Amino acid sequence: MKLWQGQRVPALLMAFLSCGIAAAQGDSPVQLRRFIDEQVGGISKLRVPDNDADLPQPKLPGGSVDPKFQNTEAKRYLGKMLFFDPVRTARILPEFGGLPGVRQTASCGSCHMGEAAGKAGTLLNFAVGGEGRGYTDESGNFIARRRPRAELPKLRALPLFPGDALVDELPTLTDVYEQAVGSPARGRKLPSPGQLLRTGRLDALDSVGRNSPSVIGAAFNNRLLLGGFAGEPDSAPGGLNPFDFTAVESVALLLLDAHRMLDFQSAELQRLPTYRKLFRDAFPEEAAQADAAGDLNMLINDVTVLRATATFLRSAVTRNTPWDRFLSGENGAMTERQRRGAKLFFTAANQGGAGCYSCHSGPMLNKQVNDPDVAGAGKFVEENFHNLGLGDHPLQALNIAARKDANFRDDGRREITGLDSDAFKFRTLTLRQLKDGKFFFHNGSFTNVRDVVNYFNRGIPQDAGAAGAGTLSARFTNPRGSGMPAGLGLSEAQVDELTDFLENALYDPALVQYDPYSSTRTLEPNEQDLMYSKYRPDLAALGARDGRMPSGLPRSNDDALSRRDMGLEFLDVTNVVTVTPVESNRVGAGRQEDVYRITNNTAAPVDTHLLLIVRGVGDQVQLENGSGRTGSREPYQRLFLPDGVLMPGQSITTRLLFRQQPQLPSLSYGLTVLSGQGTP
Repeated sequence: MKLWQGQRVPALLMAFLSCGIAAAQGDSPVQLRRFIDEQVGGISKLRVPDNDADLPQPKLPGGSVDPKFQNTEAKRYLGKMLFFDPVRTARILPEFGGLPGVRQTASCGSCHMGEAAGKAGTLLNFAVGGEGRGYTDESGNFIARRRPRAELPKLRALPLFPGDALVDELPTLTDVYEQAVGSPARGRKLPSPGQLLRTGRLDALDSVGRNSPSVIGAAFNNRLLLGGFAGEPDSAPGGLNPFDFTAVESVALLLLDAHRMLDFQSAELQRLPTYRKLFRDAFPEEAAQADAAGDLNMLINDVTVLRATATFLRSAVTRNTPWDRFLSGENGAMTERQRRGAKLFFTAANQGGAGCYSCHSGPMLNKQVNDPDVAGAGKFVEENFHNLGLGDHPLQALNIAARKDANFRDDGRREITGLDSDAFKFRTLTLRQLKDGKFFFHNGSFTNVRDVVNYFNRGIPQDAGAAGAGTLSARFTNPRGSGMPAGLGLSEAQVDELTDFLENALYDPALVQYDPYSSTRTLEPNEQDLMYSKYRPDLAALGARDGRMPSGLPRSNDDALSRRDMGLEFLDVTNVVTVTPVESNRVGAGRQEDVYRITNNTAAPVDTHLLLIVRGVGDQVQLENGSGRTGSREPYQRLFLPDGVLMPGQSITTRLLFRQQPQLPSLSYGLTVLSGQGTP
């Protein structure tokens, strides 16, 4: 049968064939956009503003932007520097267990990393008192790694996992008073509490008993933190908001107290010319007032710090995911499978879909689909909290011990509202950058996106206590309606399609790797932020060092393991490991292969990569399987350790393949072994 060979296909038949192809392959991009538009009441509700100035900002009663909290580039840049600068964690009080040796070693960025979707990337989240940041494995994957510092005193050794003991006494958000036990730092108000005896806010280790939430999309919520503490009115039973701040400013203030900054950071910032300049740029009105009064405290204080930090947090968005490009009309932005996943996402469960959009809508996919915008942040509050039948985070074991209450549970939203009807409810979070999220839900009990999708697909709660509280969400257990089987009823293929959409269509690499052509900025300080000699000569003239924070400290963390993780310094472990020659062979003219076994014979692990530096061979000898040359021109080989560590008694084997001129004498050299990443 010939189909009009060499002739135009009639328009009616072409339309018929196109519909047939679309039916076989799923909705076309145009059809899918039309469908989504109908589901959410206007596809524009899902689009991220192109400019930071159009992101949600606090408004005055008349509806105009409050100039005190208006987004400006100077405030955003200052806020970003403050967020990742360890200089602020100066509130170390030994009377509550604080250790002076960990002063100024962590930052907000310790638990909110770009490579981990704005989260910690680890199940246990440690700031001050922790060590390490993460390493890159042989495949280029970033593996977050932060643990309690080895030299911390064992105030309480509480086993949480086989072979592991957590060194901590109280989670950061727990306070113990003379006559009562509670958590005022998380909002629970106590009637005339007695003297503060112990507090997790000031003890040796800064650790939080929940999975750290992503900072992405903070501007689009009217409550932040997993129980909604930030932004809650001060009049609420668990409220702590004396300035009546909106959620972003509120969370910036609360975390000053929780993470060892409040009252102490200003003096540290005031003594630095770089920060004095940055605060003047960001707050010209306050600078003029400070000059007139001769009082620098009027310019650099906790409130201006939180205002700048909040401005940065508002800018933490992604704009160039395949999903964003698809919404803007780029038909090929998402793959066919991702489009099928998007169709499931925006199709109600009782219509054969997953119904995700009913809880995950708006530009950041973190609020109700029908939540009316108030300055972009939404009006609904309680509707954005849900009980999904989840158990507690492992660190809540410390609260059980501190309270001497085996029945203690993290009851989520109820801690803030005081209502039993809010028991075990937690806030809906963004779905952007999930591929890098590592740990999911408030308890961190899921470690990949597909398992999260399967949890909703089954609709069976993991925890009997949360399930029996009377607040379990029917959207989770019976999304297809009463009388129907539990869960979504998706096929394995549909689970894969939905997972592909969530992992890949909502992922923007520019949040992690600097892309000068992208409108998405890296969450972490990038080369444009920190290359002062090129981009900020005004700060360079004041002493700012390229690659460091304005204080001169490293980005995020300033402990020895973190500095090795970031390639800022290296630890000589030549006398810690044993390097044993295995064999040496000539493998052709001018080539020699030497095989070595490297063994950790000590009682302590050796961290991060090993860098095997060849000493004394000169430039005429090439290390063919080397990783480069050191700053002193010596060849070296990087050895990727299994799980980023060489345990006591563990060995690895490597070979060094040299090329030299045949007439040169027999090869002779020495070896030095360093621990660290980057180029030594």
